[in-house]
Parts: sequence; structure tokens; C-alpha cells
Amino acid sequence: MLKTYSLTKDTLLVSSESNIKNSSVVYVYGDEREYIESFEHKYDLKIGNILTFGDRVSYDTMIDRNDEKSLLVSFLFPKVYEGGHLDNLTTSVVFLVFKNKLIIFTKQKLKFIPELLSNMVLRDVNNFTEEVLLKIMQKDFHVMLNHLRGVKEKIDDLDSEISTSGSLRPTFGDLLTLQKYMIALSTTYGANRKALNFIKKNFTTINDIDFTTNDIDFTTKKIIDEIYDTSDSMDRILLGYGQYLDDLEDMISNMISYQLNMIMKTLTEISIVLTIPAIIFGFWGINVHVPFEKSSYGVFAVLIISVILSLICWFWLRRKKYL
Repeated sequence: MLKTYSLTKDTLLVSSESNIKNSSVVYVYGDEREYIESFEHKYDLKIGNILTFGDRVSYDTMIDRNDEKSLLVSFLFPKVYEGGHLDNLTTSVVFLVFKNKLIIFTKQKLKFIPELLSNMVLRDVNNFTEEVLLKIMQKDFHVMLNHLRGVKEKIDDLDSEISTSGSLRPTFGDLLTLQKYMIALSTTYGANRKALNFIKKNFTTINDIDFTTNDIDFTTKKIIDEIYDTSDSMDRILLGYGQYLDDLEDMISNMISYQLNMIMKTLTEISIVLTIPAIIFGFWGINVHVPFEKSSYGVFAVLIISVILSLICWFWLRRKKYL
């Protein structure tokens, strides 16, 4: 599917999909192989591979026949609530950045992209491609931060579950799911930071933006600095959550071992106590003369003796604190 947006004064407006050539921003998602392959052949890119695997970032500079420079940039977007398989926890967002055109590719439709692009008011129409790209990346980092906050809520729920019901199997399954989320988020943060470094370094290949002089575009630099700050905050939070989940896993393992030890201890105690009646019944079952063999109440006497000796053994174990 294709969604196109035209720049009208300082605002991006949805335009007709037939007006792709004159559109300022094009969002491509789903099965658009012909459109994707046209750019792959023109610039010798592997956009299809990036979208298919969705587990790494890519970036490169491109030069066309007119010596005009453009950028290929991709970053990862986490899908931490869409399944348990690691392959389904991230997806790639690919950008082709030209001087007057921005093309966005995703394998599946990401709702936040068209929502953000529709009626987007731009500050600098001369450098709108960079501004749109940065705003989408800024939104991506905010979404990732919200996902991280969702992980915190799940960790709190897991703590409550352990406190109330112990380390049951569902609890261990929840922990495994959280660890998968953390792997996806950690991979996403690190990869996207590399993409952000590339964007900041190579903006000058398209427009005359220089971050090292006094002619710095203050608003653009502010957006980039905010993304870096968000990234640093998420790295610290992610590190803390990761360490806590590791400690929680050790605690659950210890609780499971303790519960298993208590079960084995109980079974051992039962075996010891029941050994006494087995010995007594075996003694009275031998083929020789034994007490009570001619008494009509002999069986009850043997049972009473077995119960008394078993109770004595149980009390003795309790006294010695073996039970």
C-alpha cells in the first residue's frame, strides 16, 4: 500500500496515491515489490532484505547521475506486545532521504507513521525531509519509552504474583516473556542510536546544515539532543530492569529449589514413618510362632502396636527437628 503526502505551504497534507511523483513524502508498506525493486535497481540497495529480516539498522550515502546526494537510513521499531517469538519483536523502518522528497518503507503498516504525517506542521520547508525524519524517529523513541514503562508495570505484576502465589509455572513463563521483551528493546535502542549518529553526521550531504559552526539550526539540534537524552535514559532504565530481572530469575530458581527440597523432605519423612509398620507386619508374617497368633484380636493388637511405634518415631523426629 502507498500513502502520499504533499507539502502545502508549511503543512503536509494527504494527497492522491496517483500523484507519487509530485508527492513530498511517500509511505510504502505491505506488498509493493515493484515500487521497492525500482529503487533497489536504481541505487543498488537491498531494501527488501532489510524489511524482511527486520533485525538490524542500515545506513549509506547515495549519489545519482546528477551528482545529487541522498541517504539511506533504517532504524528498528519494537513490537513487544505482538507475540512470543523473537523474530516478531522488532521491525525495520527504512528511509530514502532526498533533498525534496522522503520515502518511508515498512513491512507492515505502523499506525503512528500516518498519524504523525497527516497535517504535520513544518518549521523549515527548505529542510523538511530532515525535519520529518527526525520527528518520526523522535516519536519512535517515545513509543519505545512507553513500552519500557509497560515492562515496569509487568515487573510489578510479576512481583505481586510471586508474593501471593509463589514461584508457579505461570510466573516463570511471565519472566521468560519479559526477558524476551528486554532483548528486543535492548537490540532496538543500541541499533537506533547508531542510526541517529549517522543521521546527525550526514545531514550535510543533502542540505547545508553544519552542527559545528554558529549557524546551527537550533530547533533541529534540540530535537536531536532530546532523542539522545531519551536514548541515554532508556539505556539506564534498561540496564536496571535487566539486572533486576536477572536477580528475580535467581530468586525464582531458589524458591523452586526450596519447594522441591521441602517436597522431598516430606516424602522422606513419610517413608521413614511408614517403614515401621512395614517391619512389624513383616515380622508377624513370618512362618514361626509369634505373639497374638491364636488371639481373635491379634490383628488389632498388631495394628495398635504399629500405630504407637510410628507415632513414637514421628515425635522423636520432631523433637530432633528433623521434621
